[in-house]
Amino acid sequence: MDLGPDDAPPPTSPPTGPPPPPAPDVAGFQAPAPPPPDLYPSSDAVPEGHLPAVDIPPADGVTWDFPPPSADSAEGDSAGTNRRVWIAVAAIAIVVLFGGLMAMIATIGSDSDSLAGTDDDETAIDEREANGEDLFGSGEDDAQGSAEEEPETPEEPADPPPGLELDFQPDSVAVTDDAVWVSDFNCGVVAKVDKVTEEVLQAVTGGGSASGVAVADGSVWVGNRLGGIVTRFDPETARPQGQVEFEGFALGLAEGDGSVWAVDPATEAVHRIDPETNEVVATIEVGQRPHYAAVDDGVVWVTNNLDGTVTRIDASTNTVISEVTVGAGAIHVVAGAGSIWVTNAEDATVARLDPASGELLEIIEVGARPHALEFASDTVWVGTELGQMWRIDPATNESERVPDMAFNSIDMTVDGTNVWVADSENGEVIGFDSATAEVFFRADLSYFGGCEAFRDRAITPAV
Repeated sequence: MDLGPDDAPPPTSPPTGPPPPPAPDVAGFQAPAPPPPDLYPSSDAVPEGHLPAVDIPPADGVTWDFPPPSADSAEGDSAGTNRRVWIAVAAIAIVVLFGGLMAMIATIGSDSDSLAGTDDDETAIDEREANGEDLFGSGEDDAQGSAEEEPETPEEPADPPPGLELDFQPDSVAVTDDAVWVSDFNCGVVAKVDKVTEEVLQAVTGGGSASGVAVADGSVWVGNRLGGIVTRFDPETARPQGQVEFEGFALGLAEGDGSVWAVDPATEAVHRIDPETNEVVATIEVGQRPHYAAVDDGVVWVTNNLDGTVTRIDASTNTVISEVTVGAGAIHVVAGAGSIWVTNAEDATVARLDPASGELLEIIEVGARPHALEFASDTVWVGTELGQMWRIDPATNESERVPDMAFNSIDMTVDGTNVWVADSENGEVIGFDSATAEVFFRADLSYFGGCEAFRDRAITPAV
């Protein structure tokens, strides 16, 4: 049909954008797919959490035509990244382990240097004493001297390992004419303390852990908890006179019948030492975990802590006579008032025995955890681990707590009417008159500043 001029369609503006694709053949004609919806027709219509698309034209000569990465290259990049991460982690671990190892070696080296004595130690101590230097003063002179000079700020001491205190802890005590001798199982030091001034006159280290002190044959004898060694010292010079070695270790020492008796919990035996030869002349097996001994009228009485018994030994034949059950946790033993007295730590009692037959005569109640005991002024004095002092009247077997006497009594010894106490809790040695129960002596051995400071001032014997 022909169209007239009036029927012609109105003119249209030229189309914009790319030309449409050519129309397909009629036979294969399909309606074109609708264009994808405009997700962001305007900034007001951008869904929440999305950002509007922004077209950034490339710079001149630059195209954005980057080929997509292949699967192989992606896996390679991931593997390489993982490999680099593991290499970095391994390197850091090696550095940390190496640093810890070097710190451990340095610590061990410093500890061994502080504990080990050298051949020049004794000579150096002698020179310092000859020059009038006070090795074991109270510290007052040092304080006055430091006031004149600018004091240096000391480094903070390292914390001790759990369960280990670094202060002087008295373990055993013995007396000579002018001094009190105190062994310390923690520091491994034996201190000689003046009976009048309460000052430390001398100190010696024999290595290991000093435990058990006895005076016999004009010498001071000291045991060692870390080895079967008993060292003999000159009471005047504190110089070693000899050592006795045996298998096991020495806990308690006793003197009697011309011998020194070393109680050995490790081998569950008692070693008899001849002071004339410094040799063990007999070893007698006793009960389980023996602790201390006492010698009375040719019989050696040994407490067996684990058994709760006392072993009787004939000193003339070095043979066991019998074993007597006394109570749980037998520890210390002493002779006095025609009887043998034993503390039972687990039972909070003291057992009284007949020395002739070994028969158990009486069980007497005292405070909890009784440990040390001695006989003086017709009284049995009993010290506990919990800071109490008790006394027993042998005439009535009655016990009472002594007021105003709070000591952690690990060991006691007697010098006439005076009783000397090793207080491990407070690092002290106490002396009191058994006739009046009045304290007349109290030496604080903890003021040196710990075990290391005490060892630095002590003489290391070379036997």
